[in-house]
Amino acid sequence: MTTTISERPAARDRVIVLKSAEETAGEFFRCEYIAREVSATPRDHIHTHQEERLEVVEGTVRCRVAGREHVLERGTVMVIPAGTPHAVWNEDPRGSRSISEYRPAMNAQAMFRGYIVSEYREYNRSITAASERIARR
Repeated sequence: MTTTISERPAARDRVIVLKSAEETAGEFFRCEYIAREVSATPRDHIHTHQEERLEVVEGTVRCRVAGREHVLERGTVMVIPAGTPHAVWNEDPRGSRSISEYRPAMNAQAMFRGYIVSEYREYNRSITAASERIARR
C-alpha cells in the first residue's frame, strides 16, 4: 500500500491517504485528516452520488448534516448519505484527527490531490485500527 501525505499550506492541516481510489478500483477512498488549528465554519456541500463516513480518532470535530449541527468526539462515527448537504470542520483548539471514507471513490481523492507532497509509511496503530473499523461497517 502506498500511503501519501498531503499538507494544506494555509491551514497547516494534513491529509494522509490510507486507501487510494486506485487501490480499491474505485470502490472507496479512505484518508486521515489531521487538523492542527481551528478552522472557519465552511459552507455546506453535497456529494451527489457518494456516501461519506467520518470517524473521530482524536479531539472533537464539528459537523452540520442536513442543517443539524453535531459535535463528534473520539470514537464517534457519522455517516452522511449521498445527496445530503453537510460541512465538517475543526473547532478544537488542540486539533483533531479523523478518518474519512467516501463510497464510491469517484472524485474524492482528487479533492486532496493538489496537496499530496510525499510518502508517509509509518502511522500509529490507532489509525490503522480506526481505518479497519470503518471498513467493517
